[in-house]
Amino acid sequence: MLPPPGLTTSERIARAFHEAYEQIAPELRYTTRRQSAKPWEQVPDSNRELMMRTVDELLAAQIIQPGVRA
Repeated sequence: MLPPPGLTTSERIARAFHEAYEQIAPELRYTTRRQSAKPWEQVPDSNRELMMRTVDELLAAQIIQPGVRA
């Protein structure tokens, strides 16, 4: 699924990570927090901001790069 247009790089990556995490967690019998176990748009602002700032740090450190797959 493509993210909506107009998102920053860090929000696109954070959103994709969140969606993958929430999808994979039940497969591993892991229960995520109720606060954030919802669609990206409904995740509390503080959680979204934390994820986007984490992505910013990883981008700045060149640990991850937009559009590059391992």
